[in-house]
Amino acid sequence: MKSTFKKMTALTSVLLAGTLLTATAVAHIGAVHSGDWRDDHDQLAQAAELEQQIHATFHAAVSVHDPINGDSQEVITQRIRQALSIWTKDAELTVVNTTTTAGNYIGNGDPDDPESCPLPSLDTSATGQQGTLCTFFKYVSGGLQPANKFVSLSPAYKTKYVPVKDDDGQWKSSVYFECHYFDVSLNPATGQPFWTAKSHVDLAGEAKKIDGRWLLTHVASSAVPVPVP
Repeated sequence: MKSTFKKMTALTSVLLAGTLLTATAVAHIGAVHSGDWRDDHDQLAQAAELEQQIHATFHAAVSVHDPINGDSQEVITQRIRQALSIWTKDAELTVVNTTTTAGNYIGNGDPDDPESCPLPSLDTSATGQQGTLCTFFKYVSGGLQPANKFVSLSPAYKTKYVPVKDDDGQWKSSVYFECHYFDVSLNPATGQPFWTAKSHVDLAGEAKKIDGRWLLTHVASSAVPVPVP
């Protein structure tokens, strides 16, 4: 009974953290941008959609759903599909670092299709291609590896969108947010999550609204420091 209580407490702490994060992020959009946009309800509405459709969806997808037992392969595949759902078919992700994971991941992909979700090519050149976005999420992204129990948190005060209409009347927006990954596997000595920091990266790029839904088109990701306001 005591062990079960500890596990439930750990799970509750993780879920509560995610709930508070989302609420804070939404509040941040209104507080920061309402003064700049005044009564421009259209832009405020688009920012709210960006937060929900891209930012919240991304962090839910790359965060473990069962921090006690770990996610099954079936759940991880569902999470990969969720992460891929916020990108266009021809989207590009450029990872900027000095490891073998650096480089370009181009196109969407299907985690059950080896042709559209190949292993990383290890081509880290500026003009090369490591694989697809599916390659990145299935084989590279730390939060989606079966052995890891990571939660990704994002500081609301670092999140920025600038939705505008282009010459054709279509919405587009710059997008910036940070992902701070923590290991929430249980410490056997305390029964509580370790909360050990694992990595800190950003996603900076552009999104477009296509058929009523915001999707990322091209993004660069690199390491960031401690998110000081």
